[in-house]
Amino acid sequence: MSEALHLWAVAPAAIGTCCLAADRARVRPPEVVASVLMLLAMLDTALSGLLAPVYWAALLILAALVLAMVRRPRRRRAPRVPVAMTLHTALGLVVMAALSLVMTAHAPAAGHAHGIALAPVLLVGSGAYAVVSAALIRRMRARVDRLQISAMGASVVLMAAALL
Repeated sequence: MSEALHLWAVAPAAIGTCCLAADRARVRPPEVVASVLMLLAMLDTALSGLLAPVYWAALLILAALVLAMVRRPRRRRAPRVPVAMTLHTALGLVVMAALSLVMTAHAPAAGHAHGIALAPVLLVGSGAYAVVSAALIRRMRARVDRLQISAMGASVVLMAAALL
């Protein structure tokens, strides 16, 4: 069941990537690269496993940091991209990185578990991300932005549901 949900989570991610790439009003290469990277990580984790999930997680975290640096509000030549979009995309990269690590982890043998279980923490974090996504959908004026945010929120919700 979780593999099917993981695969279903790829569809909204693909829709969100297409929305970003098709937005002719604003050229947003950093966001498109981040979205494509998330899509590739999800596809590889769900289908082939060519790259270990820990490497995908590291790449997604690095992409979130680079996106935050590139889209600093103080840059003079930076295009007019809403700060909320940049924040939502960067947080989405971090959430996807964490979910991909937990989804592919094997259950520990009885008596060998140490520390706290991260699945409940990630479920709460994913729920918070979904709530933030719903709030941002109402704030965004452009239909493409609303569709991209809702696609990313739906993808996170489906991946979180796969943890259950």
